[in-house]
Amino acid sequence: MTHQPGRATSAPPWQFLVRAAAVITGLTLLLVADVHGVAFYVAWSLIVLALATEAVATLVYWLRSR
Repeated sequence: MTHQPGRATSAPPWQFLVRAAAVITGLTLLLVADVHGVAFYVAWSLIVLALATEAVATLVYWLRSR
């Protein structure tokens, strides 16, 4: 999806949706399921990976916009 100046986009980028799903899945595992062992690390890995890639994407966007 390309962004055209002056036009509002109707949907968020697919990368954002993937990151949001990873965070929600990780939080659900931590809050609802009785998480122990490997599942605990998978849940936290999903959350940290989503937040880290969002930070990198924000940094790249910021650097490109300058």
